[in-house]
Amino acid sequence: MNQYITEQKTSLTESVILIVEDDPINAVVIENMLSGLYQTKTVHSGEDALILCDAQPPDIILLDVMMDGMSGLETCKILKNNSQTQHIPIIFITSMDDQDAQNRCWEAGCEDFVVKPVNGVTLRNRIKAHLTHKLQTDLLRRMSFVDGLTGLYNRHLLEDVMPKMISYVNRSKQNLSIMMLDVDWFKGFNDTYGHIEGDECLKRVASVIKESLQRPIDLAIRYGGEEFLCLLPDTDLQGVEHLANVMLKSVRNLAIKHKLSEFKMVTISIGIHTICSTENTSFDDVLAKADEALYAAKQLGRNRFSTYVPKT
Repeated sequence: MNQYITEQKTSLTESVILIVEDDPINAVVIENMLSGLYQTKTVHSGEDALILCDAQPPDIILLDVMMDGMSGLETCKILKNNSQTQHIPIIFITSMDDQDAQNRCWEAGCEDFVVKPVNGVTLRNRIKAHLTHKLQTDLLRRMSFVDGLTGLYNRHLLEDVMPKMISYVNRSKQNLSIMMLDVDWFKGFNDTYGHIEGDECLKRVASVIKESLQRPIDLAIRYGGEEFLCLLPDTDLQGVEHLANVMLKSVRNLAIKHKLSEFKMVTISIGIHTICSTENTSFDDVLAKADEALYAAKQLGRNRFSTYVPKT
């Protein structure tokens, strides 16, 4: 499973519940209430909760309102203002049951709250309800990221994964390589052989691209029409150029007839750009440079890759 995409749980028992409680005894009591039903993780401060959610987002958070240091209300607001964690349901565990206290919980962005002393039956049923809804929502969300023709991810996924990917690159001090690929003379292929054959061609090329990516962290995306995008974390220039040669050869080995091509078969062109954590750049800029490299590959005759070279 790609680490940048929310894992789709197949059952509620696979769900991870994060317990944020600064009283160790209360934390153990809540853990015991959920024992055997879910996987649980426990931290004892809002600060630690933020760190864990950034690294390994849980499926639901049980959050104590009153804690030393960062309060539960403040922790909730930060999580809900972060695009990478705002979808995680938060249930407050609170000893305050007056209307003003409840209003503050809702205003902070929680989905629900349970009053101390916690009733185990109530807690388990509320968790089950929120997790069931989240499982359904996550499935629909993942389906919206898949291209119906090729089975690759679609470009809508970029908005979801790129902040995570850029954050990972900056934390890990590793490279990120981008490949932009285009089927050569594809309009001519469609006009000559028809859209049904055109769709079949795209599916076969997409399959080659996907099979060429050997690591779970790599992403293959149908960027639009006959254009594809590959995102390759922890991959330097030498590695991505090797992969580009593998893809070029694999597409040629499909031997899909294309009489309007100079090569008399379907080929691809590839633009490459590699960034490192020291670069201060936007993803739009990264895409523009990969696209510029792709244009250069086409100008050089297609059926090849070209690497972005900074202008001097």
